[in-house]
Amino acid sequence: VLACRSAIQMKKAEAELNKVILSDGESPSEIFTRMGINTGDMVVGNMGTKSKMNYTIMGNAVNLASRLEGVNKQYNTKGIMCSEDTKEQLGDMFVVRRLDRVRVVGVNTPIRLYEVIEETANASHELIRHVSEWEKALDLYESRKFTEAKTGFDALVAADADDKVSVLYSTRCADFLKTPPQSDWDGVFNLTQK
Repeated sequence: VLACRSAIQMKKAEAELNKVILSDGESPSEIFTRMGINTGDMVVGNMGTKSKMNYTIMGNAVNLASRLEGVNKQYNTKGIMCSEDTKEQLGDMFVVRRLDRVRVVGVNTPIRLYEVIEETANASHELIRHVSEWEKALDLYESRKFTEAKTGFDALVAADADDKVSVLYSTRCADFLKTPPQSDWDGVFNLTQK
């Protein structure tokens, strides 16, 4: 909960910083950060030898968080992605958007991805409605009803032109309508980039 809350606050601070640096001409483009959040066992502490010691963090849970940070780019999220292990810990305290089940580089078991959007207490009715409509479109998509799913994703883009995740899924639906996936398609994507 604290990690997700911190990530949301960091993205809000980033938006304010971008206003300043763009208006002052300090940067030709916006700063955009991506964050991956995962929950699990890890080892934290000083590691190495007396001549070369680093305070670091290691473990599969850490590696997955790192992968999720990079996967944000492939999904065009607004910057915060978490694993299903983290989502289970959040309860209904956050508005999250369910994404694909994927196999990330170095991890064979498929995991469900989620985009962390806002704390529920701070979410507008429009945002909650948008995510609810997203869930309906994603259910259609995962049921291979690509025409209906595309209609849903296109409506989401019409409501929020900055929703690049819906653009991605609409494009996928169009591609699947031209060339349907194989009959054993389970919706799991193998991600090849870190």
